[in-house]
Amino acid sequence: MPRLRFNIAYNGAGFSGWQSQPDNSAIQDHFRKALETVLRIKDPWMVAASRTDAGVHAEMQIAAVDVLDPCPDLLKLQRSLNALLPDNVGIRSIVVADPGFHPVYAAVAKVYRYRLWTGGWDNPFLRDFAWRIRELRDGAALIQNLDSLCGTHDFSSFCAADSSAKTRERTIIDAQIELSGELVNVWIQGSGFLKQMVRNIVGTLVDLDLGKLDPAKDMTAILSVRDRTLAGRTAPARGLALVHIDFDQITSLHEVISRAGTGFKVAL
Repeated sequence: MPRLRFNIAYNGAGFSGWQSQPDNSAIQDHFRKALETVLRIKDPWMVAASRTDAGVHAEMQIAAVDVLDPCPDLLKLQRSLNALLPDNVGIRSIVVADPGFHPVYAAVAKVYRYRLWTGGWDNPFLRDFAWRIRELRDGAALIQNLDSLCGTHDFSSFCAADSSAKTRERTIIDAQIELSGELVNVWIQGSGFLKQMVRNIVGTLVDLDLGKLDPAKDMTAILSVRDRTLAGRTAPARGLALVHIDFDQITSLHEVISRAGTGFKVAL
């Protein structure tokens, strides 16, 4: 039974995340339905690299699917699926994977980008893709606070309370902030992430910058207490996108950033 590797992009607005839901409102539900129609198989085995939350986007989601056809026409399959999927979901590519390929266990690094829009006007091109913050006071402090999270730590302070993770220890490989006029991109690369971890980090960065948290505390102090209630708010899902996943060797964050806009440029 061949295993196929799908590279999928989607605008997460209006979906209940990737993971299948009882009401069939998740991206996986639409993907499964399209596969069943095209491949004429019932409930194919599939798994994706990341369970993106409701409203979160993906420029590169990787899913593995087992199919019955030993020699599928991949280009025809791609075109057929894209014709059936909702307009805000697209199959970027399909390749034949190794039989044991598993997107979760094989992933060595993921990159998420969170967008903040600080303009004094509502940018219609970013309405579904950025969190509007009218003003950030100190870009240098924002960068310093983010840098302090790099390395292996217990990220309990930035983990959703209902997370089922057995351990809260994770490794942030690299993190960068792009200050491009009124658009701020927060890039975080890690070997793995806890539920809502990136959104909680960004919400805390913003609350520290705006003075909404104890000014005596910084990101290092919040990290060390391992208490979610002492960190900042959870940033809205719409600003977050899964941008890149590595399976063999880790790509430098600088290279990921330089390549990430291909086909996904934001009009400003």
